[in-house]
Amino acid sequence: MPMLERTIRTVVSIVAVTVIAVNLFGIVAVWFIERRATDVALKGFGLVEAAAAAINAGVARVDGFVTTSRTEVKQAAETITAVGREAAANSSVLIALNERLETSLAPRIGQMQQTLAPVRDAMAKIGVAIEMANSLPMLAGRTPRLAGLDEAFNQLDQLTADLTQLRGTLRAVVGSQKGQVNPDTLGALAGLTQRIDTRLAEVQTGVQGLHADIAAWQLQLASRKSRLLILFNLLALLTTLALAWFLYSQIIVMRHYRRRTAPAAGRRWQKPCAWPGWSFAGSEAQPAKLAHASRPGWPDQDR
Repeated sequence: MPMLERTIRTVVSIVAVTVIAVNLFGIVAVWFIERRATDVALKGFGLVEAAAAAINAGVARVDGFVTTSRTEVKQAAETITAVGREAAANSSVLIALNERLETSLAPRIGQMQQTLAPVRDAMAKIGVAIEMANSLPMLAGRTPRLAGLDEAFNQLDQLTADLTQLRGTLRAVVGSQKGQVNPDTLGALAGLTQRIDTRLAEVQTGVQGLHADIAAWQLQLASRKSRLLILFNLLALLTTLALAWFLYSQIIVMRHYRRRTAPAAGRRWQKPCAWPGWSFAGSEAQPAKLAHASRPGWPDQDR
């Protein structure tokens, strides 16, 4: 029996120590995983934030192009209204106006299209990232609208056609042999400039709305990032507390088993005593019957 108890105590101790070691390793692993998950999440949010910053930069640049273009179109409309009826006398002014439209306004519309192309690609990537994030309830959110951006592209395509028509009409007016320009031609020029300005205004409204939409979405993104990082920390903390409680319970079990087995072992050990009639069990002296006490002629100790 003593050998069996020692074996059981040894096995229990080994198991408890193993469990304690596993729990300590688990605590370290939990925080390592939390750090890795945080790094991955921050990298993902960083890519999305970089895309949003690129979108804002492109939208701001297009907004500046539109503002400058609208100013030029209004100046062109005023010039056509002022000198259009005397085309022959003011042919140099109309030629300069046509050249400015060709060398300034037309390339600027092309720059708008080139600037908005990567913006649309970035918007598509952000949309994919948001759809993936929407699988988590706490990260669900609204995708920035692409309808305004698509409409801006359509308006720019139509602007190119209107500008080509305006320049062709101006060349026809300059090349006319008549000194006067009929009202129908002037009305057509005024209508073209007005239509170009209207389309530019619609493009500007679209890009400004997109800019506001991205700004609001960036605030939501910052809130989601904060909530996700808090979630990672909370999960790691709760897991650590659970492992620490389990580790502490193993220590308590091991100590409790040692306390149960220690007194039994102490009671089995008796120290021989030099005093007749006394024996020591553990640390307490107790009276013991002497072998001769029951013999005839000897006084009985129990009486």
